[in-house]
Amino acid sequence: MERLLAPIGMVLVLAMGSAGADEPLNIYVGQGQMPHADANRGIFGEVMQVMCARLQRDCHYISVPWRRVQLEAARDPNGIVLNLGRINEREDDFVWLLDVVPTSYVLVSRGERYDSLSEALHAGPVVVMGGTPRAQELQLLKAADQVVVEVNEPEQAARMLESGRVKSWYEIDLRVHYLWRLLGYSGQSISMGRPVSVTRSYIAGSPVLVGASEMRREMAQAFGSMISDGRWHRILARYLGNEVADALQP
Repeated sequence: MERLLAPIGMVLVLAMGSAGADEPLNIYVGQGQMPHADANRGIFGEVMQVMCARLQRDCHYISVPWRRVQLEAARDPNGIVLNLGRINEREDDFVWLLDVVPTSYVLVSRGERYDSLSEALHAGPVVVMGGTPRAQELQLLKAADQVVVEVNEPEQAARMLESGRVKSWYEIDLRVHYLWRLLGYSGQSISMGRPVSVTRSYIAGSPVLVGASEMRREMAQAFGSMISDGRWHRILARYLGNEVADALQP
């Protein structure tokens, strides 16, 4: 009897795997992630549209608060996360499908350039998105007479810097380029210090993602084609302008 049961169990597992490969992909997008992603928009959203067509899969975009993204996707056998930084703490928790762009965390100013958090805090108020690791960094480092301004929207931070209400802004470099351009401010009016830290931002999969190896291979091929035919550059330029797109082109 045991000899008969083992093959039946194997058949069931294989059937489940092949069925999962035909199901829609659930694309989890953290809210407030532009220019990287917002549903099927943004840099990652547009890249993922190409991937869904290439993989011949239906894709359902699911917008959730950023803090829930990883939890929701981790247990979904068809779960994909857009714009996830590859850091040591997450290395074994996801399948890293496609390396899309570098993400640098920088200090932006309209006068003197700041290369460290301590320099920026010493110069005057620093604005940052509230509830982020960046805000926690600043709050732990600041002295009693130094000021950290936490805001709820990145656009609010950009406006505060442009108006001179703060001395610097601690943010992701691509978000700075995107918002400064969206708001119609001159790119020549800001300067960025050396990156405080840099990560690689990926399209990542659930650790239980069905067909992950094949998906990784097909995504790499599709992305290579996008680079070759200029589509990747056009996506970048749409959100960040030609100068930044040129710098990010492989």
